[in-house]
Amino acid sequence: MRYKEAMARVKGEAVIGKGKLEDFSPPDGLEVVAFFTELDAANEAGLAILAMGRPYWTLLHREGYVLCVSSEDGEAVVEELRAVAALGYSRPVFKKINFHVFTFSSLSFGLFALILIAFFAAQQVSGLLVAGRVDSIRILEQDEWARGLTALMLHGDSVHLISNLVGGAGFAWLAARFFGAAAAWALIVLSGFLGNLLNAWVQYPDPHFAIGASTAVFGALGLLTGAGLWVTMAEPRQNWSLPPWSMPVFGGVTLLGLIGMGDGIGLIDVGAHISGFLCGAALGFVAAIFQNVFVQWNRYGIWIGGGVLLAIGLAWAIQL
Repeated sequence: MRYKEAMARVKGEAVIGKGKLEDFSPPDGLEVVAFFTELDAANEAGLAILAMGRPYWTLLHREGYVLCVSSEDGEAVVEELRAVAALGYSRPVFKKINFHVFTFSSLSFGLFALILIAFFAAQQVSGLLVAGRVDSIRILEQDEWARGLTALMLHGDSVHLISNLVGGAGFAWLAARFFGAAAAWALIVLSGFLGNLLNAWVQYPDPHFAIGASTAVFGALGLLTGAGLWVTMAEPRQNWSLPPWSMPVFGGVTLLGLIGMGDGIGLIDVGAHISGFLCGAALGFVAAIFQNVFVQWNRYGIWIGGGVLLAIGLAWAIQL
């Protein structure tokens, strides 16, 4: 609550004299100086009392909060609160935003699984692996940017495939609740694509090869982290022991560390996981700011999903 609004309560009917609050008797040695229906307002008034160098007590009464001070401080505190209210000082706070929660069918998740399984089967009997994998030299020197997308469709073995199917579906479901199913898949694929390109750039000029949807899976985790970061920043400030942004950031980084860093035997592309996560976090933060746009776009979900499939098809057409 704004400081001015809190002090307005003090200036008006919220300032009460000793004995004027029905059904409430302050403890011995204390005097009532104000009553609030909201804790934030009571805390704001309490800050003004502390600034005077005087202690105060906040006591629960019915559905409100009674501020009390020592009897000898009562008159001075009331005068100070009225003086502060008269200043009309207002401390800025974030405006509360109501975020939309999307509902969706499981169709896109089934399609996600079918596409990855189909490519896994096709790569066993064709040259898709070499044509579509991330190749840092070819990407940076020959501008084969499409590899950043085609590599997401390829996997080393069935365990690799299943782990990405399970992880991808889980993170994607959560992202779809915030962005809508079609938009979430578009953002996930985009984060995986950008993550692969970023990782190739980091690895260059050394040769680096990579395959797998895990870059996009960790991109989805990044989307959730970025969106959570914006949500905590957009919510009204609270008196938390840690800054509110730390919770989604620490949560996302912890998950990245637990499931994305591998076992140290060199079989996991940690760079791709980190790159996907970072790209997803950036996209998620920006996209969350404009969540109302995704609410409007949700009606065009089929077209958005079709655009994602078209982009994948064009990428393969370029590489083959």
